[in-house]
Amino acid sequence: MRIDHLRGKQKFSALDRYLQRLSEKGFDVAGVPFRLVDDLLSAEVETVDFQALLPIARHTVGGQPRLLTALLGDLSDGSYDRLKRIVSDADAHSMTRFEAMGWAAYSGHRAEFPATENSVMDVFQFWDHSMPPKEILDAKQLWVSRAEEHVWYDDQSARDFIREGFGDAAAKAYSELWHPALKSDVFRLYRLAKCGGLYCDADSKPEYRIPEFLRCGGERVWASSMTNVPNCVVNNWFVAARPCHPFIEAMLEQVLRNIRDIDSRGIFWLSGPGSFTTFLYQNIGKYDVGLLPQSCLKSELFRQFDADYKHTEQNWRVYEHKLGLDNDSGLTWALRNV
Repeated sequence: MRIDHLRGKQKFSALDRYLQRLSEKGFDVAGVPFRLVDDLLSAEVETVDFQALLPIARHTVGGQPRLLTALLGDLSDGSYDRLKRIVSDADAHSMTRFEAMGWAAYSGHRAEFPATENSVMDVFQFWDHSMPPKEILDAKQLWVSRAEEHVWYDDQSARDFIREGFGDAAAKAYSELWHPALKSDVFRLYRLAKCGGLYCDADSKPEYRIPEFLRCGGERVWASSMTNVPNCVVNNWFVAARPCHPFIEAMLEQVLRNIRDIDSRGIFWLSGPGSFTTFLYQNIGKYDVGLLPQSCLKSELFRQFDADYKHTEQNWRVYEHKLGLDNDSGLTWALRNV
């Protein structure tokens, strides 16, 4: 409560001193600075003096003080130049460079809640089996109750959609994908490219501003970034777009290329947030994409829950951990052209 009070009043010098006292008492405060940035990015205030936050960068660890300092400078002047210098620094840790890539992508596409009057076509979701568990079905009903039109796909109906819209070869390639998470990642892009709409992961629940978003968010691509942590990846668990949007079409082509040239990378890098982050960074400003901060997404639009399947190999993280896959190949791939 004390931290929230000082953040709300933008008393950042006092906040720095308070974090120092907590640290001296043995409390781990390393995660606090990025959470504060996320809160400020999501707050409905006219101006934030991000430069005044600079002293709290010292409470982070590893390469994060440099990362946070660059981020605050870029947020202050509406650029991503300082972050790009970290991405290009071959002497920096590879994870710090990728973290800077994610923050640069966010800074280049930072957006506020949509305010146009173009409605989203529909909400659609995917679950590979025809009979999802009860907790997934319960969440589905919440989405149905909030959307004027809701479409549910399983593995068979997703394959049929791809065949009808993109041909037999595309449907066959989809069928050969080796994990439900990969199929879901690929299918949502096919569906968005053809019909648009709002894709939401099945293990999520709508928050109170979803009806408003569905009325207003139908013109550009909308997604979100993990602005509450150093690793600010662009997420693909909540993506809205109009039909035939060039970003979605280009992202689909990139994901299909990634899968053809797998190079020992995991799903995160082939079709998930790693691929979205890398592609958007390489194309900052080229496409009309709006990225919402994490706090806005979680408190106003979309909240994931800890579904039981996440503790089984249906979760790509569990599946790949058992295979011994790590981030090394993915990081190398993400940084090779910068």
